[in-house]
Amino acid sequence: MKLDRSQAPRRSGPLEARLPRIERRTLDNGLALATCRASATPETLIEVSVPGGRARERLDELGLASLVAKLLQEGTRRRTTVELVDALDYLGADLRAGVDEDTLVLSLRVLDRHLAPALELLCESLFEPRFDPLDFERVRALRLAALRSRGEEAARVADTAWDRLLEGPLTSLGYSALGTEATIGAASVATARAFHERSLDPRRSRVALVGNWTADEAADLLAPLVRRWPADFAPAAANDATPSAAASAGLYCVDRPGAPQAELRIGHRSVAANHPDWLLLAALNYPLGGQFSSRLNLNLREKRGFTYGVRSGFEPRRGRGSFTVALAVQSRHVAESIREVRRELAEYLAGPTESELDFTREALEQALARQFETAAARLAFVHTVERFGWPDDYPLERLRRLAALTPADLAQLARAHLRPAELRVIAVGPRSELSALEESAQSLDIDGAPLDVP
Repeated sequence: MKLDRSQAPRRSGPLEARLPRIERRTLDNGLALATCRASATPETLIEVSVPGGRARERLDELGLASLVAKLLQEGTRRRTTVELVDALDYLGADLRAGVDEDTLVLSLRVLDRHLAPALELLCESLFEPRFDPLDFERVRALRLAALRSRGEEAARVADTAWDRLLEGPLTSLGYSALGTEATIGAASVATARAFHERSLDPRRSRVALVGNWTADEAADLLAPLVRRWPADFAPAAANDATPSAAASAGLYCVDRPGAPQAELRIGHRSVAANHPDWLLLAALNYPLGGQFSSRLNLNLREKRGFTYGVRSGFEPRRGRGSFTVALAVQSRHVAESIREVRRELAEYLAGPTESELDFTREALEQALARQFETAAARLAFVHTVERFGWPDDYPLERLRRLAALTPADLAQLARAHLRPAELRVIAVGPRSELSALEESAQSLDIDGAPLDVP
């Protein structure tokens, strides 16, 4: 079934009644508005997403997206950092900025009675960031310090190397969101300002609002934002990430001699979040590595005691995502852990058992019953639907489709989306512990780049 949200959601039972209803408007400047009612508390949550995510970075701009997000919280042309913080504190408002692969997101949470002045502070931060040279140098110095110590945390090294293996070296997504010492060292107020300005295209941006407002009322509330952001705003052309060849299947190692624990990442490229099978992939993964009593966790934690926990999952991305198994293990059990993960994946191609499928259906249904109790959860729901273009009732659609499937159907799905023969394996730990595997490991540096080892 194709992911299509053009059809009206079907609502006919207690679970359907719990599903938030999204209303949409296109504002006068072309900005896409999605709203969701939440009346439990007298507060409003607003999220403005602009096309300034990591995929917009050129290779000489690595880390600039997250650097700009940090600078948006460092004052405006009218207010210093301290003055902005004081103004937000006076209103009891929370204003934050962050980035993902696609977007730079500015989020506001405030009591309804203080919404108007808090929205003005959001507009100042978005359209009038201070970009003070002294603030910039302080933020950059902290970033450079974090980059110089990036090799100290094995999990961070593993995640960075994993992105490099899957995305390749010719796209910004193949590098840490922090950037590199070279690119952050070369960054300037001018480059940060230019990146920010080319992200402010209302026609490619969206706003989500959750609170006790109708969609028409929300559109009226956002009039100050629209006035500050004209439809004819014409930023410079944004850069898109260049597709890059991923590393081949095999074993890779970031050597940490003598480390008592190793980080493992095992998996392969997967499909984009708009793939017709996507809604069922979380259900497919649930018995394998999506919850505490999963096969992977029962084997590697409960039976063998190699790890405190192991998880697996399909990562949702607008471009191709990945299937990843992530765990930290005792170094002396690295080779055996890799073998066990490979074995579990191969065996799972036969699909879940009937009892595992029943448990998955029940668990997902129970999760839906309490999934949208808070305003923050509703905002996350709206963000996900708008980002990936999923149906407004996608949690119900998943349950409907899952109810019609048999273990044999999920086995067919597993064979389509799990590929044990194409696994990439990264071990961040002692290379000597990999000698028990009947294959050679390619050495990587702490950023995931190949090393020439004699």
